[in-house]
Amino acid sequence: MQLKFALPLPRFVLHPLTAVVIAIAHVYLASGHLFKLVAGEVAWTHIWKGFGALLGAYVFAALASRRLPTPQQQVSENAVSIDHSGIMAPPGPFRVPKSSIHE
Repeated sequence: MQLKFALPLPRFVLHPLTAVVIAIAHVYLASGHLFKLVAGEVAWTHIWKGFGALLGAYVFAALASRRLPTPQQQVSENAVSIDHSGIMAPPGPFRVPKSSIHE
């Protein structure tokens, strides 16, 4: 799925490792405010900062997982793939020619 807008973030923030570190920092910051809420110190500041930091952790965890390479992406572009039937396919997307049946 492609985003319809660009996030105004520096390139290094979109790296998976950096995004995970930022997500962990958000969880740490959220825990401080949410523990105060659980302890009975109910204040609007702890509510919005605690849940806002959790939301930030969710966003950066999603950014980190979005950029993780899948096993298919780790295959060399020049490699030839073999499907389950044993037929070799050229690298890249396979385009099916249009025929009169599909019109």
